[in-house]
Amino acid sequence: MYSTLQCRLAAGQVVVTGEIAPPKGAGREALEKSASALRGFFDAINLTDNQRGLARASALGAGVVLQQMGIEPIVQMTCQHRNRIALQADLLSGTMLGIRNFLCMTGDHPRIGDHPEAKNVLDLNSFQLIRMLRKMRDEGCFQAGAQLKPPPAFFLGGVANPNVERATRLEKKIEAGAEFIQTQLIFDTARFRQWMSDVRAAGLHQQTSILAGIMIMRKPQTALFLRDHLPGTLMPDYIIERMQRAADPEQEGIALSAELVNDLLSIEGVAGIHLMSVGWTRAMSQVVEQAGLLPRPPCPEEERLRDILDR
Repeated sequence: MYSTLQCRLAAGQVVVTGEIAPPKGAGREALEKSASALRGFFDAINLTDNQRGLARASALGAGVVLQQMGIEPIVQMTCQHRNRIALQADLLSGTMLGIRNFLCMTGDHPRIGDHPEAKNVLDLNSFQLIRMLRKMRDEGCFQAGAQLKPPPAFFLGGVANPNVERATRLEKKIEAGAEFIQTQLIFDTARFRQWMSDVRAAGLHQQTSILAGIMIMRKPQTALFLRDHLPGTLMPDYIIERMQRAADPEQEGIALSAELVNDLLSIEGVAGIHLMSVGWTRAMSQVVEQAGLLPRPPCPEEERLRDILDR
């Protein structure tokens, strides 16, 4: 009934999640290879949902592949390309196939992707999506009111951007029903510490589990691109300079990410980290190792946590 991710967070374990983009094709071999390389390093793996508006295999389909491999997936659900009927159908299909973790996002507009003439749906935003899915689980009915027999069981997450958002926006997402939060890329640790201070002052870290997002950079140009072309990213000058001075930018990017992991995990209220890369999946496991997060602890037995999780 409960996901491994949910059990680990309830037990107070430091959680490590990663991210894989589904393939641009119908074969599963590349996905299986990438996921296999992360086995044992991560507690759960995100499957992105047409990120940057690019057409790929679905996050749901890729999540089923990981589920079959015995690797726990987190399936992203975005609002840009599906209406509420399709979103509810995907949620039910996913839980029917054993998937328990879902991450709700607004998603990327199709005009920035490879099908710029595609119609943007955006029937719901991320807050409305979270509320709708919580209603399906907690009240046992579709958004329109029809009863669900049986209702789905899942662990529901949302996204926050501490670089540009106030803690009050996180509070609204928690009120909507988000049980865990994965943040956008964190490079400006001073800004993130202030955001977490505001989060703790409002007691929000006790109402949801916050996983700090870290992007592993492979070359100096990545830092410049993130600074100049990814809205909502705060890139300190010292990180750009460090990547530019590095004799081996790849190793420097891995070392930098491992340092960020330990820095962010030292902040009160941070329950874990979420690692991301662009076409450099193998680097994620190296960061986990360099950050001293291995071996991963055994998952607590569900029975020991039932009283906590059922509250």
